[in-house]
Amino acid sequence: MPHSKTAQLLISGGDERLALNADGLNKYGCSPCPDDDEVLAFSSSTATPISSANFAIADTLRLHLEQENFSEKIHHQEMHRQKATWRELIDLEESTRIIFSPSGTDLHHLVSSQMASNSLVIMIEGNETGSGVACALTQNNDVEVVAISLRFANGLPRPISQIDAEVIALAQQAISQNRDVLLILADQSKTGMIAPSLNCAMSLKNQFKNRLNVLVDACQFRLCNATLKNYLQQNFMIALTGSKFLAAPSFSAMLILPSSIEFTDKPEEINFGLLLRMEIALHQYRIFCTLTDAQIQTVIGDFTKSISHYLNNSPHFELLEMPILARNTCNWDSLPTIFPFLLLRDNEPLSITQMREIYQQLPLQNPRCQLGQPVILGEEKSALRLCLSAPLIVQAAQSESHRRACIEKALRVLATLERII
Repeated sequence: MPHSKTAQLLISGGDERLALNADGLNKYGCSPCPDDDEVLAFSSSTATPISSANFAIADTLRLHLEQENFSEKIHHQEMHRQKATWRELIDLEESTRIIFSPSGTDLHHLVSSQMASNSLVIMIEGNETGSGVACALTQNNDVEVVAISLRFANGLPRPISQIDAEVIALAQQAISQNRDVLLILADQSKTGMIAPSLNCAMSLKNQFKNRLNVLVDACQFRLCNATLKNYLQQNFMIALTGSKFLAAPSFSAMLILPSSIEFTDKPEEINFGLLLRMEIALHQYRIFCTLTDAQIQTVIGDFTKSISHYLNNSPHFELLEMPILARNTCNWDSLPTIFPFLLLRDNEPLSITQMREIYQQLPLQNPRCQLGQPVILGEEKSALRLCLSAPLIVQAAQSESHRRACIEKALRVLATLERII
């Protein structure tokens, strides 16, 4: 039986989004305890229910912390161990600085607090990144935030060249006014897009040096080590979380800083809940790193083919245009792992309100289903998201039958949606 002390720690050290409702679920519909009933969870772009195995990982660390009386010393030791393990798994230099934080939103606030007064922050619209990010960037900071739209009013994606041109114009204008700039590059957005382009960010960084810094919002953690290290080589900061692709409980984030970045911050607060959640993320990443790139690409390729075929041939779905994930490498992270789609009734997309109502019905089905929360597109549409996570890929990579089982579960979720519609 799950230990209540561990469950309590797993919902500590965050914010009101971790608070439990009358059903014992947080804002994302997840419990701090594992559930033995079958849940078809393809919701890693938002949050994933905790498994029994992941809960056991947290419980083991909780016992160790308890034996040491939850002292400040043991917190420091465990945090140091976790950071060292991240450096080892990602193959980072020993000098690479890592800062833990409860959430990606908190990380954005931390980065903006380093900026000079009257600086400009250029970011992608909150619909595609996070609703609280813009507020966090300006909290207690005298900075201006400009959000760039990824999509037209009709929900279709804007050309990346158009987005890049807007970003460049804003950056150049701010620098000409003697203002510093923070450019936030989304990798990936809620619907799996990268914007602005890497070439755009590199060009601006090379042109303006220390007057412009780049923060890669990779909080989805849908990128390989080669891509991550390439960002660091460009002197970009990187924000990551363990609660999306890695499927750890919500609120486990870290900032990776290249050695060239001057960064002054307060000592990291004692947060045992964060340690437990980060331990799960580390465990999942360690397992995922045992797969070869070919194994991962096979799983994603087979999944994409089957899911796209189903979505494209059903009168109830419209698969959103999938942008190319422009990478400098040909690794697995050039393939999509987020599949956003519209729901249709009589060939018309459901309204934002209707989409939310159907989303809320999914956990009530038999078996229960979970997808990524609806994302507002343009002015009138919203999309649900079916997502692959690292644990799903690890499981599917075991054999061809495991791959088929993963696909069949995803198709059951889509069939459930059709039934609801």
